[in-house]
Amino acid sequence: MTKNIFNNHNKTGFLGLHVSFWIVIFCLSIYFMALLANESFVYQHSLVLLVVNMLLFYICYSWIVPVYIQKKKKFKTAIGLIFIFVIIITVLRAAGDRYLINKFNWEPIYNFPRRGRFILMLLGETAFSTFAILIRLVADSYENKRRMADLEKLQLNTELQFLKAQMSPHFLFNSINNIYSLVLLKSNKAPEALMRLSGLLRYSLYDCHDKVSLQQEIEAIESYIELFKLKYEEDVLLDFINNVEMTDYQIEPLLYIPLLENALKYSGIGNNPSSFVQLKLTIDNDKLIFRVVNSKGNYNKLQEASGIGLNNIKKRLENIYKGRYTFNIIDGENNFDVTLKINLQ
Repeated sequence: MTKNIFNNHNKTGFLGLHVSFWIVIFCLSIYFMALLANESFVYQHSLVLLVVNMLLFYICYSWIVPVYIQKKKKFKTAIGLIFIFVIIITVLRAAGDRYLINKFNWEPIYNFPRRGRFILMLLGETAFSTFAILIRLVADSYENKRRMADLEKLQLNTELQFLKAQMSPHFLFNSINNIYSLVLLKSNKAPEALMRLSGLLRYSLYDCHDKVSLQQEIEAIESYIELFKLKYEEDVLLDFINNVEMTDYQIEPLLYIPLLENALKYSGIGNNPSSFVQLKLTIDNDKLIFRVVNSKGNYNKLQEASGIGLNNIKKRLENIYKGRYTFNIIDGENNFDVTLKINLQ
């Protein structure tokens, strides 16, 4: 039983707390008894008091609470056991007091009959057993809250890793399709595209397990744009306006590329010369502002099933930047406008 308790708490802190508690109890007992009796009686009486109270405390703390009280069906049994042990401990304490009084020939200065002193001891041990029970219930409540917090954190991390795992295949699938198109056309741009894909793979597989520098995310966006442009022989209206200088800011990786993918898919770019996508990244008062505006054009409806995009982004933002971001979408007649603001402080 004691081993299980130590497993539920930090062993060093748990042991140190209990030792400190009993040292304080022993010192208080010595202090108050020193006002009533001589030195030899005080130490031996305090030692008896310490032993019987430790016995009662750990019976309640380590056995009765976890075995009976926390199992509501056995609550009545717990009350009966507490009553029995309180009586036994009180009898032991009274016997110890009587032995020491006779040994040191000491008469208490208070005029209480023996029965009255026994009742006071009984009330004191009842209060002490109640204290032990409350301490264990509070400790278990704190431990349960800590475990729940750890489980929530684990669940959050698992969900985030799952969302990232969803996003990366989608991103890579589109990139591979671009290279496949170049290979079919026997384009000289295929080797360059393969090199850019290699860099993006390295970023996705090795750098995106935790937050990344803003500069890394910017370079990934630029590589993706260049990779996309290689798919077409003619120029496309795809621009990235980066107004951010070198910074030490760290952000969640792969937040912006899905927004870019979404814009490219619905813009009709490549099918209509007037179709466009424009991205703009700025920092204003420690707020990172990413805006994507795209035209509305024809798109392959078969791609819609593979679009993980906006819902994924919203989930990740809520998990990582809850209360620190705004995500606005304006669905206009001819344009689609998305603005993501993240408070970096």
